[in-house]
Amino acid sequence: MTRVSDSAHAKEVDSLNVVGLSLDAARKRATEKGFECSEYSNLNTVVTDDGEHRWLQTECSKKSAEMFCPQMRFVVLNIDPKTNTVIEVGKYIDQHTCF
Repeated sequence: MTRVSDSAHAKEVDSLNVVGLSLDAARKRATEKGFECSEYSNLNTVVTDDGEHRWLQTECSKKSAEMFCPQMRFVVLNIDPKTNTVIEVGKYIDQHTCF
């Protein structure tokens, strides 16, 4: 895997189509697409356009093949703690994982 642009990462995350899935099903789908998902979730306050929410968050990541300073790409699964379903997906890229 090589480095990708923000728009390519966004497209990849959107293609996961995990909103509405259980946390386990979402982790499985992300893993099938090459991401490594944390086994743990953290209860965090998440601010969206709709206001503040108390959601569980689990991160999945994928890194590029470069040996020095690989690009890390992340998917953040936002889960409703009452239903254990993914209600929103976040994403970001860390270009500077070696610094």
